[in-house]
Amino acid sequence: MEFMKKIGIFIICAHSLLHFSAGKPYEKYLKFLIGIMVLAQFAIPLGEMLLGKEAGKIWEEAERFQMELEERAGDVVWDWEEEDAVSDALEEEIRSKLEPAAGEYGYTVKEVEVRGDPPEAEIVVHRGKEEKGRIEVEKIRVGGGQGNENEGEEKYSSMKKSFSSILNTDEAYIIIREE
Repeated sequence: MEFMKKIGIFIICAHSLLHFSAGKPYEKYLKFLIGIMVLAQFAIPLGEMLLGKEAGKIWEEAERFQMELEERAGDVVWDWEEEDAVSDALEEEIRSKLEPAAGEYGYTVKEVEVRGDPPEAEIVVHRGKEEKGRIEVEKIRVGGGQGNENEGEEKYSSMKKSFSSILNTDEAYIIIREE
């Protein structure tokens, strides 16, 4: 009976709000909102009747379980060492396969990094042979460098094709960077 009194008072208050509202254009929105509120007031006691008073205990247990999971999640230590070792071995294998091809273009493979999904291989190349303690400076040319840029782009494109055929992959998954 108490439940019916609360809903009756709510409906009376809602109709008075409709009567004193801003006007006709908003009346249908207010009626829709009031209808949802009345349905919600029916749903709560109905749920208690169907689920019984034990429903509150179920929610408490669910909240306790969630808190316990969150506490334990902070204690988990992720161990990626095995995955790192496999990744390093893969990168070293790729480097050893690409080194002869890079040598044909006058480069050495300095570093290989495989990352992303789908995996991309970023190959860092270095001009010339890798010699420790010695720095080589190429001949400096003065003048129109435009022809040299196109030549460099063609060399990278050709090297990219060569690398992709060695790795049996598409050129789109290979990135060449010079250091």
